[in-house]
Amino acid sequence: METSELIVTLLATILTAVISYCGNVLVKNNRALTIVRALEPLARDAVIAAQKLGVTEYLSGVAKKNHAVQSVIKALSDAGFSIKDKQAIENAIEKAYAEQKELLAQYPQKDKEAD
Repeated sequence: METSELIVTLLATILTAVISYCGNVLVKNNRALTIVRALEPLARDAVIAAQKLGVTEYLSGVAKKNHAVQSVIKALSDAGFSIKDKQAIENAIEKAYAEQKELLAQYPQKDKEAD
């Protein structure tokens, strides 16, 4: 095998590996972008659902937040996604709550019953 053939073969092998790596990176980034795009509407719906749940039974603010977070995690899981960073979901839930305060005020919350 001549030196030029060896160089061409080596470059072709390296180029194939680089293209494969770039393809994998793009696929991972596309999945991450899909999750980010889905997170906002899921968080918004989960916050509303948790607030509505507070109409019929007493839930503390922390319980509502936890319910909303678990709803988003389940929805993403059902869609085939897994999120290792729970903080991202909690941040999306808090943002959704802050942006919808007026809407959420429409749902009167059940008071904690005295013992």
